[in-house]
Amino acid sequence: MRANGSLPAARVRVPAPLLARITARPRGPSAMSVVSVLDPAPTRPPAATQQPGEGVPEPPALTARLQVSLLTRWSLGLVLAAQCALSLRLVWSNTAFQDEALYLRAGHLEWEHWLHGAAVPPFAAYFSGAPVLYPPLGALADSAGGLTAARLLSLVFMLATTCLLWTTSSRLYGLRAALLSAALFATLAGTQVLGALATYDAMALFLLALSAWLAVRAADCPRGPQAALLILAGGTLALADAVKYSAALFTPVVVLLAGAAMWRRDRTWAAAATAGTILGSWLALVIAGVRAGGAVYWHGITTSTIDRAPSNAGVALVVERSYVWTSLVLVLAALGVVLAIRSKERARLLPALLLTAAVLVPVEQARLHTTVSLQKHVVFGAWFAAIAAGYALARLSRVDTGRGWAPVMAIPIVASTLFGSLAQAGGLFRVWPNASAAIAVLRSAVRTHPGHYLAEDYDVEAYYLRGQVAWQRWSDTYYYRFPGQPPGPASYAAAVGHHYFALVILDFGDTARADKAIVADIGRAGGYYVLTRAGQFTIWARQSSAARGAGSRP
Repeated sequence: MRANGSLPAARVRVPAPLLARITARPRGPSAMSVVSVLDPAPTRPPAATQQPGEGVPEPPALTARLQVSLLTRWSLGLVLAAQCALSLRLVWSNTAFQDEALYLRAGHLEWEHWLHGAAVPPFAAYFSGAPVLYPPLGALADSAGGLTAARLLSLVFMLATTCLLWTTSSRLYGLRAALLSAALFATLAGTQVLGALATYDAMALFLLALSAWLAVRAADCPRGPQAALLILAGGTLALADAVKYSAALFTPVVVLLAGAAMWRRDRTWAAAATAGTILGSWLALVIAGVRAGGAVYWHGITTSTIDRAPSNAGVALVVERSYVWTSLVLVLAALGVVLAIRSKERARLLPALLLTAAVLVPVEQARLHTTVSLQKHVVFGAWFAAIAAGYALARLSRVDTGRGWAPVMAIPIVASTLFGSLAQAGGLFRVWPNASAAIAVLRSAVRTHPGHYLAEDYDVEAYYLRGQVAWQRWSDTYYYRFPGQPPGPASYAAAVGHHYFALVILDFGDTARADKAIVADIGRAGGYYVLTRAGQFTIWARQSSAARGAGSRP
């Protein structure tokens, strides 16, 4: 070790022809620009405060940096390929999830409203994200290639999110930590699921990650471009919150991350200004957006996010499921917190901030006693925690100064994938029933039985049959009001008694109690018969007027 505390230069074997070409070139601005693109410099404390083995030591030679950089980028390509394969196996494994059907159908209706002035339901009053952002974009993909194309759009967002994690982590802790962070995040069960679901979660997470990267990137820029990047980061953060309202939970994390990145650059005076710039631009756009949306949007924001009604799930269940889906990242991030606190780095508490981001969702959903969409929401916090987890693995890998660290560090990631997240993601994609057989029957049934239709989760049926049945003709088993009756069981009984529904489609899922009551109503009223049983679905059809009048049965 040298007197100034730096590590001795590593010996790197470089082919003679390549070494001759590199050393023969002048190290002018153009050469340095190439290096800066291939190997973005990590944001780290000044040399005087950096200890041996901490942070990311600067590779001493240009050729060494090129070799490390190119090797790491090839490894990133392998991580992205693995992530792509893990999500693609889910894309064709099941029919549309209720949320997918709802958002894509909403997007098609928004386009019809914009282009032709067609009526649309008040989506903004109950959606947990702005219905004019992701749904129309997803509907465009759906028009181009069906549900598969819409799901592939989410996969593109998630692959880009992993790339942003890599480049953000590389600026904070170096290329080795970046690669390990990306591998940890890409193999999570929630990451696999979000890359195969046509919902606004993937787009919101991408925008949140983009905002965090812009905030970290700004710390390495001169004052003029720095201000522009910070304002852009605040605007991107506001857009992420508009796509999915609950993403606002991570706004303080991005703001503090921006300040910490500036603090690491020994710019104490600028840390507060950095955080204030992002927060100010975010707040200005949020206020403008809420005012533009009006009362109906504010009602949707409050009922779906701010003042959401609590459920009955136990706190222990919420905590347990959150841990199961992100356990490896959480444990390694906690280790990263310990290693950072024991070090002499300038921003020793940054890993603690990143770990805190991972517990925000479990704490919030435990407060609401709900596990709804928990498997998707924990991925948002895991993106931040993966940076601290990658830092911990990178610190541990410094024990091996050669190339043997890579397979050793890959062991827990591969094991967690093969024996954990692989089965978890597959199980999450089988939670809802496959509706392919029922949809095949309904395509012809709606032609022979025109009228109004009752279905438990009619969004799925309405999505697949949107070209045949107008949205106004669908009713669900969550809430219904028949004229002259109070909403609930009395309305269902009255509608069935008047043979209002031409078809009744039940799968005895989330509203099993209401479904059983409707079946009893059908038995008392008569005039219906079981058309078919397709998988988990049972479909009743209304008899013709003549058959009902004669009291006959098929």
